[in-house]
Amino acid sequence: MAETPNPGFILVELAGEHPGQVRLLETAAKLLTEGGAQVHARAPAGRVACFEPGTVGAGMLIASMTDPARIAPLVRQSLLPHLKANMPAHSIPKVLQVNGLPAAGLPQMMDIPTVASVPRPPKGLRNALMVIQGTGSNPAQMDKYRDIILPMMKERGSYYEAFALAAGEVVPLSGEWKEQIFAISRWPTRASAEDFWFADRYQGTAIPIRIGAGKFTVHVLEET
Repeated sequence: MAETPNPGFILVELAGEHPGQVRLLETAAKLLTEGGAQVHARAPAGRVACFEPGTVGAGMLIASMTDPARIAPLVRQSLLPHLKANMPAHSIPKVLQVNGLPAAGLPQMMDIPTVASVPRPPKGLRNALMVIQGTGSNPAQMDKYRDIILPMMKERGSYYEAFALAAGEVVPLSGEWKEQIFAISRWPTRASAEDFWFADRYQGTAIPIRIGAGKFTVHVLEET
């Protein structure tokens, strides 16, 4: 029996904000849904939080497909023509295809927060999605950083849905991808993500370890 592939994620990132961005993202979500994707979240730049200093505001849409082979044709045939026809002249939308984690999480790695080790949030909550992009330059320091944040995530009911490190796990379908790390973590609410980020342990212990060990951007948007 052939192995079921991991789900694939689609990230649409529109730099800055411009008139009509809300409608642009609404139509993009409709096109992706009609093509068989599940849209998890979308928001114009003004409603996407930038947690990490230096993160540039952007409109965003996050979707996934159980069959990742269908992502590139859907994006190229349906999504990109719509975006390019309705964005300001010379603007290039950033659209990435990202390998997701297995639908069952990582039961063989219970220390990593996935659906295998963290219960899914109760129904009725408006989840938040945190998008992390960047590059680590000191693996030993980044390991120490993760040793701190992974238990903190679990305590707040958060888990990773995508964590791409290997070459080829992130494919730019439009725009550029020059980073090393891409992750999407799900949080029960935006408040739980803020509680993590602004906690004394994160700000006072984790961040000092990470300083100089990598450079990242962090966006947070609520589930649609």
